[in-house]
Amino acid sequence: MKVGVTKRGPSNFDLRRVAVYLAVGLAGFAVDFGLLVLLREVFDAPIWLAATVAFWASLAVVFLTNKYVTFNAQGTGPRQLVRYFILLAINYVVTLGVLALAERIGVGYQVGKVVAVAMTTVWNYFAYEFWVFRRTDTATGTDG
Repeated sequence: MKVGVTKRGPSNFDLRRVAVYLAVGLAGFAVDFGLLVLLREVFDAPIWLAATVAFWASLAVVFLTNKYVTFNAQGTGPRQLVRYFILLAINYVVTLGVLALAERIGVGYQVGKVVAVAMTTVWNYFAYEFWVFRRTDTATGTDG
């Protein structure tokens, strides 16, 4: 094992981190869902526009809080931000697909949004932990 590397994995599961991650996610969801409903119901925006604005509006809250509070990730900000945006792009496409499917089958975009968030919440935790905010070896600057 390299000096200065902190390995995280199933053997050292951190319940506190999961709780904070879920709380951050709830805050992000409140911004996202609240704007989605506001734009759709009050301003009668098309679903794709309301979903797009709401989804990206929650970006700063979730990224910064997860980076500094949940995962205590220091440094390598540009690398983390690029990885975060790649993950967001995937989540965005999945969210639009789930919303469209939900409306097509008649359960409504609200149900679709909840389903999309549940799906992305699970895989995002692992993507943040092991890819986006992965700790680096302080001696070499390489991913650990």
